[in-house]
Amino acid sequence: MFDAFRRHALKALAGTLLAAFAATGALAQTTKLRVSTIPIIDTLPLQVAIAKGFFAAEGLEVDTTPVAGGAAGLPALAAGHVQIAFSNTVSTLLGAKQGLGFEIIAAGSHMGGGKPDIGGIISQKAGGVRTGKELEGKRFAVNTRNNIGWMYAREWVRATGGDPDKVTYVEVPFPQMPDAVRGNRAEVAFVMDPYLSAAVATDMQVVGWPADAVKERVPLGQYVATKTYIQQNPAVIDKFVRAYLKGVDWANANKGSDEWVKIMAGFTRMTPENVKNLHVPPFEKIVAPASVETIAATMRKNGLLDGAFDAKSVVYRTATTPVR
Repeated sequence: MFDAFRRHALKALAGTLLAAFAATGALAQTTKLRVSTIPIIDTLPLQVAIAKGFFAAEGLEVDTTPVAGGAAGLPALAAGHVQIAFSNTVSTLLGAKQGLGFEIIAAGSHMGGGKPDIGGIISQKAGGVRTGKELEGKRFAVNTRNNIGWMYAREWVRATGGDPDKVTYVEVPFPQMPDAVRGNRAEVAFVMDPYLSAAVATDMQVVGWPADAVKERVPLGQYVATKTYIQQNPAVIDKFVRAYLKGVDWANANKGSDEWVKIMAGFTRMTPENVKNLHVPPFEKIVAPASVETIAATMRKNGLLDGAFDAKSVVYRTATTPVR
């Protein structure tokens, strides 16, 4: 009888240990990722992939850290505080040129090629500045200096008859830009949706589009990781991009649906009614290396980049060929 009892006890213990090992294995398969992001419509596919469980299905737990602009997230990326950052192309190229090892792993948003666009230049309706020439000697609000918004703000000034070096550029976070114009802290602001649509729905007017200066569609923002992290975790990068692209597909296929509106309103803090009025172009799944070279050429024109630099080398394979 004692032997039978011992066999039963050992069997129960074995089952308990097996269950414990299985649970430990399941936990080990979950990879935590900290992602620096911005609460603008460009990042909707990321939020979709979180809400719909696409990352979870890949064994990823994604924790987002909101920042004011793409440039603000890159120091945290370089320091290893986040593993992936949503950033603008200019800041990514500058960091790569400085040897920080940034590489684009997934497409984010594009600009140009048509109007309306996801970002526009606003002013007050009554007596507001309408051209770059009128803006000389005045103030232009951009989210951060020396990045893509600042650069294409300068290009718009140039394209509409002004000298970009005669304009003062003041840094204002996107959500505060309409108030900066209302309070006369800046005559115009280059603001992105959802804040653009909200401003126009109340008391602002659009006086220009970066598309005026961009003759072709160019990558505005992307998801970036360091070369070191990519080399050490290629499977994790594949999983992230695969889940993210599912978010892109869902966001494009379900535009305007109740669930789409709910997700967009949730992270942008807009009302569902205002979300329904947003102009949201289709999200893209790849970054063309040649278009990154176009950005680099514009950077050189505006004094942001000099010397030999192969911009195409910054684009990792997952950004050019969708991960299956």
